[in-house]
Amino acid sequence: MYILFFYIYDMANLNYNFIDFYIGYPGHPNFNDAELIEDDVVKVIVQKYEVIIFTNKGEVLGEPNLGANLLELLHETSLSADSIKGELMAQIADYIPEIDQIGYELTVEFFNDPNNYQEYMVIMFTISGYDVYTTIT
Repeated sequence: MYILFFYIYDMANLNYNFIDFYIGYPGHPNFNDAELIEDDVVKVIVQKYEVIIFTNKGEVLGEPNLGANLLELLHETSLSADSIKGELMAQIADYIPEIDQIGYELTVEFFNDPNNYQEYMVIMFTISGYDVYTTIT
């Protein structure tokens, strides 16, 4: 898979003008089959965030560090929620530079599932009214 992000950076106004491919898919909560281009900055940021959390490092040609490796991190016994949050924030800082102009919240929590003898991770990413709730089991 090859993902290409387009944006134009205006140094005079310090604004990002976005033109990005729409990467929604059937089954996604906000899927629109008529959409080809995404130009809303918050929606583009959410798309980029979703690429980060659903990608493992090494899966994107030319970007060996892109990806959160969430399944691997979930099963590391010595990692705290804060360390995983730090890893996600580093990915966001590296691959979503335009987010600096927009406030966001990120929380990571672990929960036990005694019925299935496992632990799961919940990640909540909130930006400008968009909530991206992710459960990793």
